[in-house]
Order: sequence, then C-alpha cells, then structure tokens
Amino acid sequence: MRTVLLAVLLASAATLAIGCDLPIGGCGGYVGGNDRVMARGTDALILCENGGFAVTLASGNLEGRYALDTFDTTIVHGTMTDTQTVAFTLVESTDGTSSAAELGAGAWTDVALDQVAIDHANTQCVNLESRTWWLPQ
Repeated sequence: MRTVLLAVLLASAATLAIGCDLPIGGCGGYVGGNDRVMARGTDALILCENGGFAVTLASGNLEGRYALDTFDTTIVHGTMTDTQTVAFTLVESTDGTSSAAELGAGAWTDVALDQVAIDHANTQCVNLESRTWWLPQ
C-alpha cells in the first residue's frame, strides 16, 4: 500500500513539475470549452458553462448566475445570486454584438480564445462554485 501511495505522489509531483494542472483538467485536458467570453474595451464578461457569470469592469467585478430568456434566446438575464438583484440583461443584436445597459454603454463582442486561454478564463467560472451563495439549482 505504501508503494502505491508513493508511486501516486511521485507521479503527481512529476506531472505538476512539467506544468500539468491536474485538479483543473489534467494533462492536456482543457476545460471551459462551452464558456462564452465577451469584451468591451478593457471590460470582460464570461458566461460560464456551469450557469454562472463573471464580469470584470473598471468599476469593479460582478458575479452570479445567468439564464436565457424562456421566450427569446437572444436575451440573457444575469442575477447577483446572493441578493437576487438583476446584474444585467444582455440583449444580442443581429450584427453579432450585444448590449447590457446595466453594465454601461457600448457593445459587447464575442472573443475567440484558443484552448489555453479559455482554460485560464474558466478558472473564474470554477471559482464561482466555491462561493457561499453557490448552491445546486
């Protein structure tokens, strides 16, 4: 049993030493592929595949849960889960941009990220699950 435990510890240490992030996706196992990342200037909005969102604005950060409008799939409603306050209503336009008056003026555009970049962005999504307000829906 000690031999097996030692082998697992050594393999884990060797894997981490070469840059593998086992807890988040394993060697070469990228996560967050269904996250949607948007930008507006230096602001960022991530609609996470886990149903959460993370917004980074010059004025501060917001996070919570989001849901698609049940009647119009071009509208996304973001809610601050701890207070149930509406954080934003994201409305998609036919030109491919989106707007959310609650987040300020200007168009949000989708950002195409490679696997590594989306994997790194997804850490914000994973972090949501450690918040006290994050409960299974």
